[in-house]
Amino acid sequence: HFRIRRQRREHRAAAAQRHLRGVEGRDDDGEPGHRDTLPRAIIRCLALRLTIALAVLGQMFVMLGVLGLLRVWALVFCCVFILGERVHAEMGRSGALRASAPPRETVLLIPFAVLAAYPPIAFDETLYHLPFVRAIANTGAINFLENLRFPIFPQLHEVLCVPVFLLLGDSATHFVAVAEVLLVAGVVIAWPEQRTTGILAAALVLGNPIVIQMGTVTYVEAALMLFVAAGAYCLDRHPAAAGFLLGTACSVKYLGWYFAAAGFVYLLLFGPNRRRVVPLFAATLMLAVLPMYGRIVALTGNPVFPLLPKVFGASAWTAELPTATDRISSALGLLWNVTFARDRVGFQPPYSPLFAIAMLITFAVATRNRRAAFLSIVCIGYIALFTFLSQDSRYLLPLLPLVSVAAAMTIAPLLSKKTILVLSMLAIAPGIAYAGYRLWRQGPPPLTESQRRRYLETHIPEFRALERRGAGRIYVCGAEQLHYFGGDDFIGDVIGRDANERIFGDAKNAADLSRALRPLNIRYLLISRRHTPAAWQRLPSAPLFERMYADDAAELWRVNEPF
Repeated sequence: HFRIRRQRREHRAAAAQRHLRGVEGRDDDGEPGHRDTLPRAIIRCLALRLTIALAVLGQMFVMLGVLGLLRVWALVFCCVFILGERVHAEMGRSGALRASAPPRETVLLIPFAVLAAYPPIAFDETLYHLPFVRAIANTGAINFLENLRFPIFPQLHEVLCVPVFLLLGDSATHFVAVAEVLLVAGVVIAWPEQRTTGILAAALVLGNPIVIQMGTVTYVEAALMLFVAAGAYCLDRHPAAAGFLLGTACSVKYLGWYFAAAGFVYLLLFGPNRRRVVPLFAATLMLAVLPMYGRIVALTGNPVFPLLPKVFGASAWTAELPTATDRISSALGLLWNVTFARDRVGFQPPYSPLFAIAMLITFAVATRNRRAAFLSIVCIGYIALFTFLSQDSRYLLPLLPLVSVAAAMTIAPLLSKKTILVLSMLAIAPGIAYAGYRLWRQGPPPLTESQRRRYLETHIPEFRALERRGAGRIYVCGAEQLHYFGGDDFIGDVIGRDANERIFGDAKNAADLSRALRPLNIRYLLISRRHTPAAWQRLPSAPLFERMYADDAAELWRVNEPF
């Protein structure tokens, strides 16, 4: 008992000395510096505290969505109360916050802000993320949307996008991901004791082109990466906050459960006063997951719908998983694939080669550091889990901040400050180069409605056919990415209750196809020429179908009443 109390006193004294060095303007080695390092303390404070505020705000939105009360008045009240109180508290703690210049890291906003201004064209964001956001904005509730590829999922990130969607439209939802990536950078910078080490770790994160991509579209990976990184950061500092943040990660995506379990094991192995901190961690974790998962269970009976069909029963939305042979081959070549063979992992932008190097450094240090050994086991276990998932490299992003911090803390003590800063610039260069490449390829962001329409027609060629539909329900084969633009009358996907195979698979002629579409009350049929089998493309014909539009990308047919 007395040893624990003495360790706590020593820890508080060391923390006070570190704080005193920052306030007095000492540099990272403890010597008096020429510049005040208070902005570093502000970055650390704002990054973590704003992350917690964002998590609390998201949980409040989820609760309102469960109750069907996520209306404009509730959104305004929650945003003003949570974020306003947090900013006021930060300004009250440090008057220098008002007077000091913005930190230099804010220049990172420039490429993110420009790339986020483009209209939504990423596949999953128009397939189901933005339809989720629109449905919640229209109804004020989180519901089961049977026309989507995934009718219900953890949706904390989507509810965070609802206010900006209502205020500024669909492109503005990208800026939620922008804020989340910048908060990741802030948490990573604050993690090591030495600021230059934190800058190197942040450069290792932001230097990955895939981070630039996920930080400028309405995907949930930026939010998952943020809450996992912040939760891991708090494990040694504030277990209750760690539990809440990792529980929030679970409410963003099912993969958050892996890191929540890893955090629980970490506290069992390394946590002080385990009898107190472990139950506290578990309590805040359950507090954060109950609203979202309670809603999923109430709607489906399966807390991880549509996964684990052998346990909770199969559904029309159950997708096929990789075979055993595919899993083994993907695990062996994973680090190569995510960097150089993107066609094997979902055609996402590549990771920087430094990601593989950072992971190898983490494995090397595991032989002489217990925490690095634990992180190495977490990484290996997650890679094994990845082989059971759809092979998409973005699923690896939660590991990126953890291995970047571990690698930076390993190599930084061996280098001078100038060398670390040069290495940081080299590490972030691939991300900056990718942002420049994207801007060059896409041109300036569209500002008018006509420019937006041309942009969408260029990047989603089937959009031209969709524009020519009239009133009534439309069934789509091979162009399910248009779901957001098609509205509530849009039906058709590769899985689901009205899957393409069920409609087209048994049809041998236009009459069979017309009979299959009739129960769905379909008025229009859109067939993608790029992604639909040739045999299915030949099925529609007069007089049951009338061609309204055709080009190299798609055909639009009007379904006539049978004679």
